[in-house]
Amino acid sequence: MGLLKKLFGRNTKDQVANPPSSPKDDDTSPDIAPQLAPALEAYQQGQYEAAITAAAPYASRHADANRLCALAYSDMRRYPEAFPYWLALFEQEPSAHNALQLATTSVMCGELKRGEAWLMKFDEINEQTHEMSSVTARTQFISSLTQSGHVAEALPYLDWLRDVYAHVRITDSHFLYMRGIPFFPSFLENSLPILKATLPAEGVVEWYGVLSGQLDEEGEAQLGAWLQSLNVTAES
Repeated sequence: MGLLKKLFGRNTKDQVANPPSSPKDDDTSPDIAPQLAPALEAYQQGQYEAAITAAAPYASRHADANRLCALAYSDMRRYPEAFPYWLALFEQEPSAHNALQLATTSVMCGELKRGEAWLMKFDEINEQTHEMSSVTARTQFISSLTQSGHVAEALPYLDWLRDVYAHVRITDSHFLYMRGIPFFPSFLENSLPILKATLPAEGVVEWYGVLSGQLDEEGEAQLGAWLQSLNVTAES
């Protein structure tokens, strides 16, 4: 799909990703229907309303038209308006990636149950297609939950993510990157605000302490320093 694949198929491996959005791209030769070229150009220039106006008439015939409208609305944080376009795109392209966009967009709309259902659909499809790391998907889902103010609801997914490190045991950055797992220091830093918002101080220390003895030498050292800093903070 050329440029659009780069725009719409990305994922973030070293930190919790943002809800649906895409970076602009410098490629000037996208593989896209000629009718949608003005919409794509407007989108790349940040002219989201113009992109939607130009793309929407073609939504019934071109998946990329739905994609552009969904992204433009998402970039404007108008998630309830983005959702129907993500849904139409999924009906045209029933991929794991598009199911995940529906999951995170649902959460940003405050529709948590719907978001969880779409996350399950992501798992179902991704098990067959292996499009992306399930860890990456959950970091994006966690990010959507926290950014939409549903911090407590993010905790079970954070528990799952913590247990991934205990399972793989290896905290080497390259090893984690290749598997779509956030770097261990990033995980420690990004998880702390969620834990502070949902657990008492001693509970936060205990939560991280579950990993003690489960990691490689480097990971144990990082975890030990992290726990020590938390104890010092709690005592001060």
